[in-house]
Amino acid sequence: MTSLRPILASAWMGIQHDIAWTTPVLSVALRVVAPFASAMTVSIIYWFGTTSASPGLFNADRLAYVLIGSTLYAHVASYAWVPTVAIAEGKNLSVFPHIYITSRSTAFYVAGTVLSSFVISTIASVAALILAYLALSSFLGTQIPATVTLTSVAMVAAALVANIPGALGLGFLLGAYSMYASKFEWSLPGYVAGLLMVFSGALFPTSFLPWPISVGAQYLPFTQFIAAAREALLPGTSGDYATSMGLCLVGGGILLGVSMFVYFASERKARKDGVIDRRLA
Repeated sequence: MTSLRPILASAWMGIQHDIAWTTPVLSVALRVVAPFASAMTVSIIYWFGTTSASPGLFNADRLAYVLIGSTLYAHVASYAWVPTVAIAEGKNLSVFPHIYITSRSTAFYVAGTVLSSFVISTIASVAALILAYLALSSFLGTQIPATVTLTSVAMVAAALVANIPGALGLGFLLGAYSMYASKFEWSLPGYVAGLLMVFSGALFPTSFLPWPISVGAQYLPFTQFIAAAREALLPGTSGDYATSMGLCLVGGGILLGVSMFVYFASERKARKDGVIDRRLA
């Protein structure tokens, strides 16, 4: 309970930071724009490319595959930048010096901000997926195959929860780097998000990648998270939902364990070296 309290406090501070600058409804609505635009752009590119090359190449199942993958990838990308920004703001706004004079770890602060962004991103991504589905169905005049029932929605929700360890793991790794970074920390999340677009199976199966990269990409928790969501929503999708969920949890747990070890080691060294007190920006 003593560990949960600072995490919840940091999460609430993160929510206030992200959406309290205006009305919450307007703030969340604005956050829907980016994943919606991403999903629409990728889907229209696929539609235009296949119909221009040959009318028979267009496949509604493949469009649904791309639509779900691009939207959920945007979900991952939207919270990837949070840890580095949290560390940078912690150094610039004197949050970390206050934490460092106590026995508390900055890990609680990072975990809380990641979780708050995860929740906001989940709401925005789900809304973007619904809007993109309706817009594409109307614009293309085709029925995008998707199974939307209480069971499938519950399965997607479970997949989102299963991805939390992986989200925290990515957050701690980026946070550990940001302890000592002075400039590159602002751009690193964008590079990581770009790599995840390729390696998470968002737009195409990881089997398309060269070996052995394809093997490693296949077992990323983010790949399995997107796969589980597809298996819940798309009828006839190859793969097993329970297997994808299990691999997502195991992979996320391993990533979280390794990243926490790295983060705590970086934090101990930062305390010893007085890095935070020097307020590198």
